[in-house]
Amino acid sequence: MKKNTRKPKAPAKKTSVQTSSKVSPPRNLTPELCDRLRRDMMKACLAVAETHGLTVEGGELSDIDLRHSFNIGFRVGIPMEDGAIYSPDKAMFEVLAPHFGLEPSDYRRTFKTGGDLHRIVGINPNRPKYPISTERVSDGRGFKMPAENVTLYLQRSD
Repeated sequence: MKKNTRKPKAPAKKTSVQTSSKVSPPRNLTPELCDRLRRDMMKACLAVAETHGLTVEGGELSDIDLRHSFNIGFRVGIPMEDGAIYSPDKAMFEVLAPHFGLEPSDYRRTFKTGGDLHRIVGINPNRPKYPISTERVSDGRGFKMPAENVTLYLQRSD
């Protein structure tokens, strides 16, 4: 019997950096401030990535709590010929979409339901009842939906 001599991989650490700021923090976040921060952070992240020959996508806000904080996610990678970063979710969606009554071009399309704007972000064939993954545009919250409903919502949005 061979003994495992590899060290277990350490979990990624969350780094919190506090710098001395000349500006006092706001009492609350506002949607406008969150969006301005998102744009500024995207610009800074892109500048750093470009110095290494990479590109950046994302910058979507999620888990927004206007009293305290929000999450923001960026994806950094090697640009493909069209300048985008390879996305396994998009590739899987493009292959599976016709099997669920959707078009490959429906990836990232938006539609309205219940007064909310949703964006299609993936397909999970292991969820036969709710295979389509969407996110609510206003706050980035994820949802699972039946394919039939999503095709109807998309038809109404045309």
